[in-house]
Amino acid sequence: MKNLFAQKNNTGLWITASITGVLAAGAGIWFYFRGKRSDETAGPQQEHVQDYLAAKHPKKKKHKTDVDELADLVHHQAT
Repeated sequence: MKNLFAQKNNTGLWITASITGVLAAGAGIWFYFRGKRSDETAGPQQEHVQDYLAAKHPKKKKHKTDVDELADLVHHQAT
């Protein structure tokens, strides 16, 4: 019985794979240049990625207590 899926000639497969690769590379280059062009047009008004870090408030320092001060901090409830 003859195998219907056996191919002796893979030329069509190689041509299709090479065309697909060239199209993918072209699309990647196009996206790269489009991104560079949008960066140039945005210029200085473009928001920087780390600008939000400057708006953070500094953390408060922990109040360090000594063992002698603990009795004053604890409020026991009368039950």
